[in-house]
Amino acid sequence: MKKILKIIMSLACGGTLLAAAAAAAAAAAEVPDELGYFQEFPVVLSASRLLQPLSEAPNAMTVIDRDMIAASGSRTITDLLKLVPGMYVSYYKGSQPIVSYHGTTDQYARRMQVLIDGRSVYLPPLSAVGWADLPITVDDIERIEVIRGPAAASHGANSTQGVISITTRDATAVNGKQLAYTHGTQGINDASVRFGGNGEVYDYRMTLAYTADNGYADLHKLPRKVAATLPNQNSLLRNNNDSNQARLLNYRANFHPGSRDSFDLQFGFNRDVQGVGFVDKNPSAVNPLNLNPSSTNGNTPHDLVANSGYAQFDWIRVLENEDELRLRYYHLQRNQHETFNVYLSGNFIPDPLRQTARAGRDEIEVQHTLSPMADNRLVYGAAWRQDRINAQLQAPFPVAVIARDFNLRSDEWRVFSHDEWRPLDALLVNAGAMYERDRMDNANFSPRAALNLHVARHHTLRAGVSLAYRTPAVVEEFTPSPLEAPGDLWVPARFATAPDLKPERMFSRELGYLGEFPEWNGVIDLRLFSDQLRNGIYASKLSQKFINGAAIQVRGFELTFKIKPDRDGELVLNAAHILARSNSAQLFATGESAFRPVEPAKFNDLTTGSIPRNSGSVLYSRRMRDGWSVSGAFYYQDGLQPFDRPQVDFQHAQHRTDVRAAKTFHDSGDLHGEVALVVQNLFDSGLTEYVANNVFERRVFATLAVRW
Repeated sequence: MKKILKIIMSLACGGTLLAAAAAAAAAAAEVPDELGYFQEFPVVLSASRLLQPLSEAPNAMTVIDRDMIAASGSRTITDLLKLVPGMYVSYYKGSQPIVSYHGTTDQYARRMQVLIDGRSVYLPPLSAVGWADLPITVDDIERIEVIRGPAAASHGANSTQGVISITTRDATAVNGKQLAYTHGTQGINDASVRFGGNGEVYDYRMTLAYTADNGYADLHKLPRKVAATLPNQNSLLRNNNDSNQARLLNYRANFHPGSRDSFDLQFGFNRDVQGVGFVDKNPSAVNPLNLNPSSTNGNTPHDLVANSGYAQFDWIRVLENEDELRLRYYHLQRNQHETFNVYLSGNFIPDPLRQTARAGRDEIEVQHTLSPMADNRLVYGAAWRQDRINAQLQAPFPVAVIARDFNLRSDEWRVFSHDEWRPLDALLVNAGAMYERDRMDNANFSPRAALNLHVARHHTLRAGVSLAYRTPAVVEEFTPSPLEAPGDLWVPARFATAPDLKPERMFSRELGYLGEFPEWNGVIDLRLFSDQLRNGIYASKLSQKFINGAAIQVRGFELTFKIKPDRDGELVLNAAHILARSNSAQLFATGESAFRPVEPAKFNDLTTGSIPRNSGSVLYSRRMRDGWSVSGAFYYQDGLQPFDRPQVDFQHAQHRTDVRAAKTFHDSGDLHGEVALVVQNLFDSGLTEYVANNVFERRVFATLAVRW
């Protein structure tokens, strides 16, 4: 498969170069200097908090714009992230995605910061993102900026691997009414209503949406390449309960009474119902495939209900000399609950357990952007955050011993600064840092520095170094025992089991090259990197708690090649090659069974075996006559062993092809719209996800959207 991938990538590059050369030659023959469709590097904001062209940002970045979002045909935000080189995207359940830059993660993926319009959406107790209950849809997104590499200097804890910064559509984006309906296989059934208006001083837009699907099909035969053994059948067959239904609303308004002040207001809500739980450990009377009639199943199939909401206010004041003052406040809330029965030592407990988790966050931030000198720009600011978590487990006799109530309120504060200095026309110096005091009273100082050298017009070299920290999650500090962790929610232990946990530490170095080639309208972005994680947190089987001690070094390269051979076509190719080493073997030698190699013949090091060595994606789109457009995407990933899963869940090398065809239409008046057909996994390659009973079969869905 590696050879196939190399051939495909070579053909894609070669074919694209030939197409570009032909298009450029044709254009030159007609209009020698016409490059009106040439697009320079996009301007980005999230890397340094300063508006910069990509060639002057301190980090490597991927920008997924509105055109790429539409061309991909993706229904979910996480599927879009497959277009980021080096990004690992998989699924524990149909509505529980796992997103991790460079892999090395369990199912909760805590090392990526995720922002929506500047607000951080990871919440306690897991410090993970509830992707399914975010109150936005793919169509609400204007663009996604992904910082590839540590960015704690700008965005603080949880930015050790990078940052996913989602920007939603502005209040001016909808001026009228929109209706959309999607229907397809696997129970796909989405509907949305959007409306908005623009005025002299006030603009607004609103979305009402419903999304639903049945998740992954309930397997009646084992996936390809899975041995036909009774334990495998018990684990995988008829063992999916992962449907999802979400009802959401979001609103955004902007009030601009004058040229100097802008007030932005947002709020949104989402009620999400996920199918969760498994049947494979039910006693044999219920599940004949189970060989252990006295087994315990603390997570039987049931629904997990999440109600989440947010409110955000931004005030921007333009000062003299185009300096800017920004004040931001936001509030997040997520309430989750589940009710389910359990089997205990083969016995069915008729009275259900009930778990609830209520998490909230308030944050206020002030930021000042200024230009103290002609060759210098500076941004600095400060923020305060308060997180709250209340979780309860109510259990019947004879499991009432695990019932508990957990409450925690924590405060964090941070100050940050970033300076952009241009000592020479061809040289840019980026330097910044953040100092933060986290909830465990750790004082973390996260610096970053980068040199951007414009060696020639359209060609830039970048060298950067950074340091980042990750604060332990609440459940890592207050870890319940396995008996005390039933269901899908985590209710932390009554007392801190690991009060001495230290933050994880990431040290990163990178070299980059960015080149623009107007003669064939192409862009190349190459990154070489070396990331070293120390004080890695893991679940120790010896001490029955989370401790520090894991160490990982990840190095490799990432490549993005983008070409626009003419006004109507575009191709984006991404590739990543990653090598890693860790101290997993040494930890296993000391008795830490959590690092036992699942398949020693393939991966003697469990941690490095959880990283796909090679991965890549290709996205091609073309607009044609009479309102038609077509696009296709191809995704590849090497085989890997998910870190905290058994051997049966080994992910074999994956290749997936998606295609989309669309036709726009309009009448003689204001009515216009689009009909689109999407086929995901066109060749039905039978790829498996993080859990092997999640087999991604071919999916087909159609969308009708009208606007007036």
